[in-house]
Amino acid sequence: MTPTGIMTFSLSTNIFLALAKITWSHRIHSVSMLADGYHALLDSVSGILCLAALLVAQKPPDKDHPYGHIRFEALAQLGVSALLLFTGYEVLSRTYDQFHNQITPNVTSGSYVIMLLAMAVQTITMSLEKVVYKKTGNALVHSDALHFQSDILSSFTVLAGLVASGLGYPVIDEIAGLAIAILIGHAGWELMREGTKILSDHSPLDPQEIIEIALSTPGVKSCYQTRSRGSLSHITMDMTVGVDGSLTVSQAHGIAHLVESRIREKHPAVVEVIIHIEPNQTEEEHHVTPYSH
Repeated sequence: MTPTGIMTFSLSTNIFLALAKITWSHRIHSVSMLADGYHALLDSVSGILCLAALLVAQKPPDKDHPYGHIRFEALAQLGVSALLLFTGYEVLSRTYDQFHNQITPNVTSGSYVIMLLAMAVQTITMSLEKVVYKKTGNALVHSDALHFQSDILSSFTVLAGLVASGLGYPVIDEIAGLAIAILIGHAGWELMREGTKILSDHSPLDPQEIIEIALSTPGVKSCYQTRSRGSLSHITMDMTVGVDGSLTVSQAHGIAHLVESRIREKHPAVVEVIIHIEPNQTEEEHHVTPYSH
């Protein structure tokens, strides 16, 4: 299954679960189930956002975007994180209203069936997304899988609250709503952190590891100024490699090509490697800055 295919399936799943939870929560007056339903509904909105960003990110480079459109994925991640943080606030607000108005849920057997069904569907979807992520390394698929992981915990919390309410402890339903708000907020924070790393050019690769790969290549005398940026599914990098100054341009180019091949073999997510070839010299002679390695 492709990233686009799994994201479409995820979107359909979220819409189905959201409608089921919201409809039933109004029937039994459960704030935790209602909050979980709105959570799923906003997940559907974020799913549409992610799917649109995925389609845009796959577009080839053009005149206005010579480096491609991959950063639209990171922008979508920040958008999703904002939605999750807003949802967390809404859940807290509704939990307070139920506590203040002392509303008691009317739990039925159908409530348990819906929540167990939701957990089963969420687990299946999350498992499929993890398989796709391992094959493609797509950041949005990974983000959505993290969503479903938090959704499963959220659904379990709702189920526990319903069971407690059915046993005569309705305050547990409100506590469950509070727990859901915390889970949603944490997921939003994690996505914001990941998206910010990509947009701020945080290095996804260890510079020292890249240097070791280069130095193990025949003909390479030195390596420094290694830099990388991008997401786990789309990495670009540049580096400086020192070779014997007596080599021809063709021979030096061959060494650079071999270095690039070895890096891509070790890190398939690397899509572009720019290698600057220089006559071999020490880092001190080249005046390398501390952050360049």
